[in-house]
Amino acid sequence: MSLTILFVCTGNVCRSPMAEYLLRSRADAGADLRVASAGIAALVGDPVDAGSASALAELGIDSSPHRARQFDPWEAGDADLVLTAEVAHREAVMGEVPGALRRTFTMKEFARLLPHVGRGRPAELIDRAAQIRGMYGAVPRALDDVADPYRAGPARAQATLGEIATALEPLLATFELEGPAAQPRLRPSPGPRRPLPKGSPA
Repeated sequence: MSLTILFVCTGNVCRSPMAEYLLRSRADAGADLRVASAGIAALVGDPVDAGSASALAELGIDSSPHRARQFDPWEAGDADLVLTAEVAHREAVMGEVPGALRRTFTMKEFARLLPHVGRGRPAELIDRAAQIRGMYGAVPRALDDVADPYRAGPARAQATLGEIATALEPLLATFELEGPAAQPRLRPSPGPRRPLPKGSPA
């Protein structure tokens, strides 16, 4: 199966490249998978932020080839799936490319929806996720955002990478992408998780 995924954040130096490089490292080398990242206000040409690069390096992932790129609407048009770090990024993508509505999600939102989509081809699973978005995807806006670790030091970057790793687990499992010799999994991020408000879907 063929799958093209675009990760989007603000500067394309922390969250979206961390997701891009982490997914590549975990995916089966034989998978027909294309992964890219971009920023809606990219620090064009910059490498991965030092803290984020260090967090990836702890997993044996070299992000030194990365250079930040500005999001271009055609990328969302070409991608099978667009995953953003924040709700604001999702809204920015859909504002630029309204036709991408049914394949654009935050990372955490998509992770919540995947356990409910069943089995099938990637396009079918993504479409089902869009169909049930209102049923299983509604949580307070802040809980859908991955924390920005830009220049916040190694501990914050490590915690953010933990958030991203957790969000990518359902994708790897549902799309059967994980390779037999995937990189070691990240340690759980420090600190308590914020509980969902009473009555919110899990």
